[in-house]
Amino acid sequence: MKLTQIAFVAAALAFALPARADTMSVPTKEAAAYTLDVPSNWKPKANVEDESVEATAPDDHAYLSAWISKSSDPKAKENFVKDLEATLKDSLKSIDEGSKEEKFAANGVEMKVIKGSGVDKRAGNKVKFQVAIFSAGADKIGIVYTDWDADAPKDIMDAIQAIMKSIKVVKK
Repeated sequence: MKLTQIAFVAAALAFALPARADTMSVPTKEAAAYTLDVPSNWKPKANVEDESVEATAPDDHAYLSAWISKSSDPKAKENFVKDLEATLKDSLKSIDEGSKEEKFAANGVEMKVIKGSGVDKRAGNKVKFQVAIFSAGADKIGIVYTDWDADAPKDIMDAIQAIMKSIKVVKK
């Protein structure tokens, strides 16, 4: 009987412990403007060529992409819009009307978050998305895009919120 109780408590503790996360640096580890913690089982990877980070949740329930845009560039706004349009076009077949904008703060970072929904380009299912935009240093704008299945399990939403709360601008 005691062995069963100990096994039950051990199993409960194992499920209660948070999943391990990898701290990813954007745009690169050597020249980080900001960091974010992505669950290891999302298999986050840095793309050195386009200075971004990407990750996909298990069973493809969610996707994340993070990058920077330089605000000192005379075409900064145009480049940011192009980057975001390319990401949305690559991920979504269509976007529903009625996106919302709200403010969010974590670790001293003030973010503008745009939330919306649409239809996933590859799977054809309904998804929700959010784009967080924030100052990531002197002339950098940080962008973190996430989308997830509209019917994704609660742990996916918890992971996305944990990622958002983990964003830290690297002070130089």
